[in-house]
Amino acid sequence: MASITLKGREIPLIYTVLEMKQIQEEIGPLNKAVNYITGKDPDRDESDESFAGSPEHISAVAKAVVIMGNAGLEEAGEVPDLTEKKILRALKPNEFAIAMNKCIEAMNEAMRSEIPEKKSDEPVDVTLEDMKKKETKES
Repeated sequence: MASITLKGREIPLIYTVLEMKQIQEEIGPLNKAVNYITGKDPDRDESDESFAGSPEHISAVAKAVVIMGNAGLEEAGEVPDLTEKKILRALKPNEFAIAMNKCIEAMNEAMRSEIPEKKSDEPVDVTLEDMKKKETKES
């Protein structure tokens, strides 16, 4: 699980559909929100790097940390007390890129499938499996 340490406090970052919704409401549509968090403005030419490090970029990262960090704290049974001001005050400029990458890491982790593939060492009765498939289709 992705986490970030702010002033010695370990904060797990959780990204579920609830956080996805909040990020879209507070930062922008998902495809743009990811770009904003990574320092790219999709409305500008790709060669224009002026968005990186801008107040809008910094705000997008802070909002993402607040949203996912408060979710992580809440799930851990702690008080979800993060604010943008607390995040920005706790981050040193050289830690900003780390926070940005941790947000993207948390989002990527959540997008992976958590349903393990069914594997068994036991022999499979192919005829029985085909019958089950036919029954499912007929219902």
